[in-house]
Amino acid sequence: TLEEVTVYIPLPEGLRAKDLDVKIAANSLSIGQKGDLPSGSALIAPIEGTLFAKIRQAESTWTLESTTHHSQKVTTLQLILEKVQKTWWATVLSGDTPLIDTTMVDSTRHICTYDDETQAQIRRILFDQRQERLGLQTSQQAMLQNLPPMPNGEKFEGAVSLPGGVEYIDGETLDKASISNK
Repeated sequence: TLEEVTVYIPLPEGLRAKDLDVKIAANSLSIGQKGDLPSGSALIAPIEGTLFAKIRQAESTWTLESTTHHSQKVTTLQLILEKVQKTWWATVLSGDTPLIDTTMVDSTRHICTYDDETQAQIRRILFDQRQERLGLQTSQQAMLQNLPPMPNGEKFEGAVSLPGGVEYIDGETLDKASISNK
């Protein structure tokens, strides 16, 4: 995913977590074996190298998973590496081949995966683009048109940017609200 890389490495039968030496650093990865192996265990080829990009070491982890496949026990080392930057990786370790063609990855995200403020900004941008294509007013132009004249009679021409949850209320509306509350 954009947020993490998950790597699955099949292991020889009989290999246990305490037999492995897994070192995950911000820029590198090292997988090897510790000392003597239990009888009947096979060796694994050591894996060592520089990661494609920087990861969050504290949030990255590894575990062993045992499953049965065609009535044979299979043990897999699962690495979950949390990325610092949300980008697609062409490889896990720099220099590995073949490279993944990241241009072929569907990197679209549904709008509901964003927070409310970002969703609102995306919807406003899409609305404004559509309005411009149709030759109609953008949201900013509509807001400026609906503002009352300034005290000297001029129309406000600048950009209006109000914080979230704040709306513009003209003097007449405010006076009416004040009178009705008395």
